[in-house]
Amino acid sequence: MRERGITLLLALGAFAAFYGLWLRPAPSLDPDSNLARPTSAERRGNGYAGLYEWLQRSGVRVRSWRERYTALDDTDFSPRGNLMVLTLPGLEVFNNDEYSALDRWIRRGNTLLINAALMDQPGWAADRESGTVVDVESLTAIEFETRKGRESRLDDTPLSQRVREADERDAKEGEEEDDESLAEVEPFNGNMPVPEKILLLATGPHPLLEGVHTLGLETDYVPKEWSLRIPYDNFVLTLARDERGEGAFFEQRVGAGRILLAAGGTLFSNRALGNDDNARLFANIVSVTMASDGVVLFDDLRQGLSASYNPGRFYTDPRLFKTIFIVLGLWLVWVLGGTRLRAPAIAHRDPSEADLVKSAGVLIARTVAPWQQAQRLFDQFFAAVSRAARGASGMTSTDRGDLWSWLERHAAILPQEMDQLKTWYADAHARGKPPLVPLQNLLDNLERRITT
Repeated sequence: MRERGITLLLALGAFAAFYGLWLRPAPSLDPDSNLARPTSAERRGNGYAGLYEWLQRSGVRVRSWRERYTALDDTDFSPRGNLMVLTLPGLEVFNNDEYSALDRWIRRGNTLLINAALMDQPGWAADRESGTVVDVESLTAIEFETRKGRESRLDDTPLSQRVREADERDAKEGEEEDDESLAEVEPFNGNMPVPEKILLLATGPHPLLEGVHTLGLETDYVPKEWSLRIPYDNFVLTLARDERGEGAFFEQRVGAGRILLAAGGTLFSNRALGNDDNARLFANIVSVTMASDGVVLFDDLRQGLSASYNPGRFYTDPRLFKTIFIVLGLWLVWVLGGTRLRAPAIAHRDPSEADLVKSAGVLIARTVAPWQQAQRLFDQFFAAVSRAARGASGMTSTDRGDLWSWLERHAAILPQEMDQLKTWYADAHARGKPPLVPLQNLLDNLERRITT
């Protein structure tokens, strides 16, 4: 009865562990698991499900893209006149060969729309601006910098003097700060109790801005002030600015295609699509850049939705190791507390004749030298050869030389077999280590031939 109770308790514990790890969302195990990510399947605030269904009902072909960009050359839709919606930062990194494949795809006459969370900070992108800036620069060669970085870059003060002044400021601030002042300082990128709206203003007449006057972003965290750094070997057209006058929406021509860059990640999300003229802007993008048989692609792979199984992510998931440790712990508790370890019963039986013969052979093989065993095998073999020679040709001599000559003349024995037999014979009489098993097999075969 006690064993059944322990087994029941352990089974309930295993079920509770499985439910807690795999069936119930656990933010404590994966901080990003409960965040709405910008995918075409996400219906919460930061997703694109609203935009996806709107386009679909309007007759526009849409597709969730869950492959690497290297697969763009092997698609079943038109090679030009398509639109790719990419949101940064993402979970999946870019492979090196993806950059060239995407560049070729754009230059054929397609459009890449990048929504980079820089001026806004939704929950899924909080405090990840550095990675976003790097990805944007790798994809478009467009550089962004913070206000502090721009001031430092444009400052004509010698570097040595700036370093000295910075050290003096740090020393002065260290002397003046106390516990009360530290408590009053607002943490950088702090979470806002209510999402804040960021207003963008269209810059002027442009086909993409027809009917567009204002755009609206929404941020959950306090963003940094990012600014466009004019590239030396590139040109971008600013289509919208924020209230500070900094560029927020850009167009860049690449070959026969173009890149549209929004310095905000929520411009066309579910919660912001209805803000101001956001929907009108996307409608203009579709009508201006896409062909009649074009497709709008949502890059869901970059946000974790993959068409292929990724074993790397499975083995790096901390829930896997927690499950293994829990299962091993429950198994150990069950072995120590729920089972009785008994020594296996020893079955005593009398040895058979085969066991006795085998044991005797093992004993002899361990105590008698190999060359002595080989000589004994040759003695038995030549005794059989003498009997066969006497019956076949009437030879009465038992001399080994005569028997060797008779064997060499025998038609059933091959020359290579005689050479091998002589080699092992000499090895046995030189007290070497001839191979006993091959020797026994050869002697049995030869004896069978000469006696039949």
